[in-house]
Amino acid sequence: MPRIEMEKGDGRSWSVPLRGDHVTIGRSQDNDICLPDQWLSRHHAEIRRRANDHYLIDLGSRNGSFINESRARNEEKLKHGDLIRLGENRLRFLDDEREPAFGKPTLPTEAVPPRTKVFTMSEMFATHEPSFVENDASALQNRSLGLIAETASILLVEHRPLPDIYERILSLLMRAVPAERAAILRLEGDPPEPTIKASRSRCGESIARISRSIARKVVRERVVLLLPDIMEDADLSSRESILTTGIRSALCAPLWFRAPSSDQDAVIGLVYLDTRRHDRPLCDADVPIASALANIAAAKIENVRLLDESIEKRRLEEDIRVAAEVQRSLLPRDLPRVAGHDLAGSTRPCHAVGGDYYDLLADDHRLLLSLGDVSGKGTSAALLMSVLRASARAHWRDDAPAAAMARINRTVFENTPANRYVTFFLAALDIRDDRLRFVNAGHNPGLLIRAGGGVERLRDGGVALGVFEEAHYEEGETRLLPGDTLLLYSDGVTETWNEREEEFGEAGLIGVVTRCRRLGASAIESEIYQELERFAPGTRAMDDRTLLVVKRLPCPVA
Repeated sequence: MPRIEMEKGDGRSWSVPLRGDHVTIGRSQDNDICLPDQWLSRHHAEIRRRANDHYLIDLGSRNGSFINESRARNEEKLKHGDLIRLGENRLRFLDDEREPAFGKPTLPTEAVPPRTKVFTMSEMFATHEPSFVENDASALQNRSLGLIAETASILLVEHRPLPDIYERILSLLMRAVPAERAAILRLEGDPPEPTIKASRSRCGESIARISRSIARKVVRERVVLLLPDIMEDADLSSRESILTTGIRSALCAPLWFRAPSSDQDAVIGLVYLDTRRHDRPLCDADVPIASALANIAAAKIENVRLLDESIEKRRLEEDIRVAAEVQRSLLPRDLPRVAGHDLAGSTRPCHAVGGDYYDLLADDHRLLLSLGDVSGKGTSAALLMSVLRASARAHWRDDAPAAAMARINRTVFENTPANRYVTFFLAALDIRDDRLRFVNAGHNPGLLIRAGGGVERLRDGGVALGVFEEAHYEEGETRLLPGDTLLLYSDGVTETWNEREEEFGEAGLIGVVTRCRRLGASAIESEIYQELERFAPGTRAMDDRTLLVVKRLPCPVA
């Protein structure tokens, strides 16, 4: 039966059978699949069945639905193994009846041949009597031990790129085992499939693929498969691929090792060997040495992979560190001093770099304020944030905030991808009479907490930036009276979730500011962050959090 599987953080997974004609997914508990993720819309997506096929349909979600990292448009037909990404969740669509093959096999059939010998891990290194004549039985043992020692000294000590490692492994395998062809396959992709990384042949006939069923059995069951005489199998011997290549015997062993940080054996691929020779087919005696070489090779391959990943990780970390420094330099270092007003502002990205932006600038008679949130997170959002800042700085001195917002929108539209947008709040406070003119481009409404405890939401404006090239914005106006507090914030503040799957929300934010409205701007800002920690203790922030507080100081008592 078709189903959806999702892996949890502890490695366990749960599965939901797709029994009905449609299954809804979203943040709300009235969905068939409820996922408490702030990046999901309340009703985010739907899987709908038509005849024998299933389709993913995005229900107009804010952040979109993705199949194999491509954004779903309208409705997308699902295939077995498709990765569905909704917010921070990764789900897999599985339909066992339509599971694809690794590829059309050119050696044995889809079923493992009945004459195949299977060796488990415990049997791989058992003593096997040679099935061919050897002048000196001890010579075979000495040659095997010598090759294993040579393999260990070459592979485990020297550091070389993976392509060179593959070639060394093939050379040693073909010296140790009388095979005419050999190949190394790694598990790659999602779901992982055996992919040939290197091959070698003494007879000029290269290896294009191996049997799906053989590869699956070797990888899943961690066993060695030996086909000692393919020509004895009536079904195999009559196949065209066997007749054209003349293959007589084959051996397939897993690339497995025990990870230092785990008690479990890991399989990262396999080695495959075959031969056309009649006088020296692959036999039981070849199993231990091929297995031993494969094990040493697997450890080396994994070590090189981890080393390469570590080097790449350090490079990326350095790039991100520099990017974070550049981004910090784009944000206000020192807040302006404005007579009769107290200011505070900060941003706390959930990653090293973020997509939130705030800015302040004071001139002779005005205080300019802005706060924006680029869709997405991380480096890509940070790059778009720099576009927003440059555009805002170029236009926010315009006398009319609505006209300035229209120009900023045009610049953002021309310099951002089609699937990205920016919510933005722009305001100009005349410090002579505390008249506040503002424009809200799809952002959370600014909150004006009156000295007496009343709340005014600043909504006037228009659509988010970057959605349409030409957009019209309405300008709102209000006044900041003595004792009032103006709060601008990004949705990472209100969309904070605790372990009980409760959202902090706008009501929680208003409650904090109302309770602390007689404090200074910095104290209000600090109290908001502390309340978020009390609400969701130890919970990692899932989005950037940015606050901008403007407090109109009370008139001094005469």
